[in-house]
Amino acid sequence: MQPYIHQFANFLRVHMDSISVGLVATVLMIYGAYINNYFKKITRSIPYLGRFALFVVLCSAGYAFLSSQMVRLLKMFLQNQADIPLIGLVGGAFVLLAFLARSGKDI
Repeated sequence: MQPYIHQFANFLRVHMDSISVGLVATVLMIYGAYINNYFKKITRSIPYLGRFALFVVLCSAGYAFLSSQMVRLLKMFLQNQADIPLIGLVGGAFVLLAFLARSGKDI
């Protein structure tokens, strides 16, 4: 059984870029509305055009920077895991995100 576990873990490692992007994109999709609402709340005192400009910066530069850094850190973390923890973490993360999306009524 050990060779199959090792082979599957290596398959995950080969596709770690896609896995990391998928996890980060799903987290941002689930919690993006909360981030936007919080940002709207803290910029409420700024005039409309300024608030609009900051929102554009948040969406274009902020989310891009956040996602690129999160993907890089998640990939580094997962690459350093042993075979069985790697499989458990990747599988568990996708299942957890599915439950979070379900509880947030995103699916």
